[in-house]
Amino acid sequence: MEKIVLIDGNSIFYRAFYALPLLKSEKGYSNAVYGFANILLKVIAQLKPTHIAVAFDVSKKTFRNDIFSEYKATRKPMPEELRSQIPILKEMLSKMNILVLEKQGLEGDDILGTIAHRFDLPVVIVTGDRDCFQLVDDTTTICRTLKGVTEVQMMDKQMIQTEYGLEPMQIVDMKALAGDSSDNIPGVAGVGEKTAVSLLQEYGSVEAIYDNIEKIKGKLKEKLEASKENAFMSKTLATINCNVDIACTLDDMKLQFPFGVGVREFFEEYQMRTFLKREDIWTKDAVGGVGKQPVCNTILVENIAQLEEKVLQCKKAQTFSVLFDEKAQEFHFSDGKEEFVCRAQNELGCALVEGQIFATFSAVLQDRNVLKIIFDTKAFLHKAVEFGVKIEKPYFDIALARHLLDGATVKNAEDVAFELGLSTETIAFSFVLAKNELLQRMQKAGVFELYQNLELPLVEVLFDMEQTGFKVDKDVFEALKKKYSAEMDEIKHLVTEMVGEFNLNSPKQLGEILFDKLGLPHNRKKSTGVEELEFVRDMHPVVPLILRYRKVNKFLSTYILGIEKHIDKNDLIHTTFKQTLTGTGRLSSTEPNLQNIPVRGNESKEIRSMYVAREKDHVLVDADYSQIELRLLAHLSGEDGLVESFLLGKDIHTETACKIFGIDPILVTNDMRRVAKIVNFGVIYGISDFGLANDLGISPKEAKKYIEDFYARNPKVEAYIKSVVEEARKTGEVRTMLGRVRKMVDISASNFMVRTRAERAAQNAPLQGAGADIIKLAMLGVANRLKKENLGAKLIMQVHDELIVDSPIEEADKVKELLKEEMENAFELCVPLSVEVSSSYRWE
Repeated sequence: MEKIVLIDGNSIFYRAFYALPLLKSEKGYSNAVYGFANILLKVIAQLKPTHIAVAFDVSKKTFRNDIFSEYKATRKPMPEELRSQIPILKEMLSKMNILVLEKQGLEGDDILGTIAHRFDLPVVIVTGDRDCFQLVDDTTTICRTLKGVTEVQMMDKQMIQTEYGLEPMQIVDMKALAGDSSDNIPGVAGVGEKTAVSLLQEYGSVEAIYDNIEKIKGKLKEKLEASKENAFMSKTLATINCNVDIACTLDDMKLQFPFGVGVREFFEEYQMRTFLKREDIWTKDAVGGVGKQPVCNTILVENIAQLEEKVLQCKKAQTFSVLFDEKAQEFHFSDGKEEFVCRAQNELGCALVEGQIFATFSAVLQDRNVLKIIFDTKAFLHKAVEFGVKIEKPYFDIALARHLLDGATVKNAEDVAFELGLSTETIAFSFVLAKNELLQRMQKAGVFELYQNLELPLVEVLFDMEQTGFKVDKDVFEALKKKYSAEMDEIKHLVTEMVGEFNLNSPKQLGEILFDKLGLPHNRKKSTGVEELEFVRDMHPVVPLILRYRKVNKFLSTYILGIEKHIDKNDLIHTTFKQTLTGTGRLSSTEPNLQNIPVRGNESKEIRSMYVAREKDHVLVDADYSQIELRLLAHLSGEDGLVESFLLGKDIHTETACKIFGIDPILVTNDMRRVAKIVNFGVIYGISDFGLANDLGISPKEAKKYIEDFYARNPKVEAYIKSVVEEARKTGEVRTMLGRVRKMVDISASNFMVRTRAERAAQNAPLQGAGADIIKLAMLGVANRLKKENLGAKLIMQVHDELIVDSPIEEADKVKELLKEEMENAFELCVPLSVEVSSSYRWE
């Protein structure tokens, strides 16, 4: 059966924009377009229209402004992030061959009303506004968007009667009486919706109400009489004109669905990958890489002889693109012409076990004339080494190359293929094509040198670190496990004696105990966060116990029990270092995270003391950059005072404390130095007045003065920071000295909170990113020196500005010297890089 769907373009577009976080591709903001597409596809799937059109407002001034100049005058201007997406939305609709209806001087609602009444067919109007409820009749229904961009409610005559107690056309009269603040329709002063509905249920219409005005008594009558002119004007304003001059035929609205290649290309261009994965919305021509990718054969490899034959093809082609699909237990590989799929256990019962597969792969993996194209090279190195196979260079790492283009997080191969417009069905073949595309993009983005000379060589260094592992003292581990478990049991016992039994891990139950049972003061939400508990700490002895319980629970669950499953039979932990997760370029430690162990406090020292050198006659040599980000700030800003302090070897925090408190260095206390340190690093991280006030326990006014005084003493720092933010606003990105790129999507956002957060990130990224680049250079230098000098010491850990080497005691002095040399000379600044080195059997 034929059916028309009409979409209120402005309503759905606005709703989509505010329902979703800001999304930005290389082409610009796209969250509203994405949300619009989402609801459009839902509408098509559920309503199954044969005809479809979208109506838009194109100008603020219409005939209604001639009647009432203040009509819609209170509406805020459209945010620029939304306005910039209008042409993108219309491009999408054009690709979909969906008719766009708009005309100067008309509102979208008038167009919707006219088209809804023009054809003798069932009509569904998709909108988030109530204005169109007046259009509902026996053939017209409203599909009302309620929440976000996916939850809808169908409004027919019966639903409107149920929800409002009125007939559809009486919605106009209701607005005439109650007004509409969103459209700035005045209505009758002092009359709300409830009163309006009551009047309409008795009299039927605005006209009938005034015809019977003498029957209405008291203040209500006075209000109606005083606003009679407004009431009739408001009804005119609220009434949709269903007879406007707009050209449109049924053929114009014919829906062409599923969508073709043009729509798929659009979704790829704007990185809307969710839609690309759906099978129900595409024609056969649109599936499989949009025609950008040549079609290739997929061959299922079922035995060793066939596998050897296909590997030989790769060897001759000098190309071996490979991906292991762990979920499906499949190896996809390609010679650049065909796609081969090798299953560890296939449905025919032919067992090609991984050992056999890697033994056969070794013919290409160990051939230096064959280019290996791999999504995550380090992970594949680990897979190969399980079976005694070493992968020789050259290799190309897809994930690293994609990450370096803009600092985006890269987690899986399918997303990269989608983004590049390549098939995920023949993914190994796709990555042969991706390699050339990514090489061109890296050259264009200026990050190829960073890839070639830093990130790619670092893969083998990290692989060796992960293979070596970090030793755990099982005796200390078990002792701490026992200690913290016992303390948690003791706290539970004490708390139960004080206030009765409840689940200490339940914020709801804790709130009931503290605020309902004990009557402690609380905020409106009865929050049991740390800040709220600290406020009532001294008001009841149970509160300190709860705070202590949380701390002990964190230590036990995260740093003891959380790592237990990762300890191997040799008491070693093999963390995984990720190169593609952070926008700043910092390495991430996962499974388990050994970079998040706290530094301060006795318990933190106890946790670290679990980690030891791998042999009794070894030590851990620990080298840590001193104030590297402040040194980078001095270098990048050229601030004379900072540069001089570092050149003369002065303590920068003491220097700042002297200026903050107006005293000589000899009078600076530890607490004063702590304040100065927070101020110094706060400036780097773009801390706000309120943030600094919270950190120092002072008023925002005092904190603001600290920040202003810092900039007054260091004007070049302020100028540098402003220039970085301004450049980010202009280009949409920031770069480190080595050229690492980080996109700043929200730097020009109209929302103050979003924008200032992006500004802080832009301010910090060149410093934190340069610090990440420098320690990576140092890691390469240290690893090469250890190997070159044939030392038994192994680089095993990196924690932001810190490197740890597991060294035989007899090599410790040499390793200390080597670490200091390589780290301090990793990159030349106008101020010296300084490294503090120490050694101990345990991690301190």
